[in-house]
Amino acid sequence: MDWREKLFGRSLVSCAGSSGGQWELVPTTRALADCAERGEEGAVCGIYFSFANISDESDDFGPRLLAVAAREPRLRVVQVVLWAHVGTPEGPQEREAGFRRALAGKPWFAVPFHDVDTKRRLTLKYSIAVGVPTLVVRGRAVRDALLADPEGERFPWPAPPLRDVMRGVVLQGPNPTTYDDLPDDALRVFYFAAHWCPPCRSFAPSLCSTLAAVRRRRAKFASTQLILVSSDRSEQSFARTLGSVSSAGALAVPWSAHEARAAMPAALGVAGIPALVITDAAGTVLTAGGRQHLAADPLGLNFPWAQRPVTVLTEQALLKMARHPAVILFVDDEDSELEFAESVLTPAAESYYEECSIQYPGFCPYQNSSDDETIDFDYSTTRSRIKKKSFKHVVFYTGVDGTESADMLREHIGLDDAAPLLTAVDFPRRRATTMRYGDEITTTSVQNFVDAFLSGTADFKPLKPYSDKC
Repeated sequence: MDWREKLFGRSLVSCAGSSGGQWELVPTTRALADCAERGEEGAVCGIYFSFANISDESDDFGPRLLAVAAREPRLRVVQVVLWAHVGTPEGPQEREAGFRRALAGKPWFAVPFHDVDTKRRLTLKYSIAVGVPTLVVRGRAVRDALLADPEGERFPWPAPPLRDVMRGVVLQGPNPTTYDDLPDDALRVFYFAAHWCPPCRSFAPSLCSTLAAVRRRRAKFASTQLILVSSDRSEQSFARTLGSVSSAGALAVPWSAHEARAAMPAALGVAGIPALVITDAAGTVLTAGGRQHLAADPLGLNFPWAQRPVTVLTEQALLKMARHPAVILFVDDEDSELEFAESVLTPAAESYYEECSIQYPGFCPYQNSSDDETIDFDYSTTRSRIKKKSFKHVVFYTGVDGTESADMLREHIGLDDAAPLLTAVDFPRRRATTMRYGDEITTTSVQNFVDAFLSGTADFKPLKPYSDKC
């Protein structure tokens, strides 16, 4: 599946090509045909997040972007029009009228008005909670860079390489070390905070608790390193902020390393605090919105919260299952069991998402209104290529025995405590099916089980109605 479609869906609106009051839909791959996903070759795609009901007179970022786009032939803009909650009418007609006004005559493309799933997914992907309007280029918010460079001379405003920013900096903490000397298998959790920021002070204990749980539960995350990047205004406040995360063994970019601390937000695309960014040893960003993920998953069951086809069952997942069928493999809370579950579930999940052109792990970008709708996918199984009955977007989970979510689901379905145990649940249709006890769970048997579930040929049993307590 092409990266352009994965990001934006199959079609974009041509803002400058409307006729007779109708917006022209253009295939995404054609609209962005010359864009490069990474690297310097080809055109560069910029995602412009704006509000439909905020005028250019109150924020001149839009005109600034128009000026840069007129000067820079390599920039391809895709606008994502959102609605600001400022007490103005919010009915569908008002929203669509605002959408049309925001795009009229713009020399670029936009996500269609009714494609709310793509807009929701993009705002989550790039942590667009504040700072709108803004522009995202190659995964980074570059609003400030554009405003500081109105002629676009430094386009596409590349981030300073993380290793260059950290080169020679001795991280302060209980065991001082340079950034380059951190273990190669250690994930880096960068925490941007300051003592003067009340949300930072309330977030720090949760962060320490989650990291302790992650390190204790999963051996491969035992060496995960927390690194504080302070925005404090005095060295005394800096010391207090570092003390707030000392229980997690945090290191810190020293107070004296002013240049490094000032460059870190640009290097990791951080626009406000508190912020949590997780990278691997090579500096590749795995998660930009770590703060939001941690709030939703305080036990860190899905740490480091990168997009993947199979995730661990959480309370949020139980809520999602009220609308979406799910395939769950229950296993014991051991590293080897969790790795086994992921290894046998992932091929079936990836095959399903690829076949149905779904962006995992939660939103389908090709629906017209919401992820609650029923979709008729032409999904081919390993046994046949018949068209299946319509079904809702399916999600794939590992259920970890001993966690509240897994235990609640087992009790509701009426499953005993056997593990590993593969089951598929369809709460919208009040039915479930479970792999026969004693059958070997392999990549092939899981695929066959998923095919039978999706085709409706599995041996289903009725379910009790769904409740918010599962």
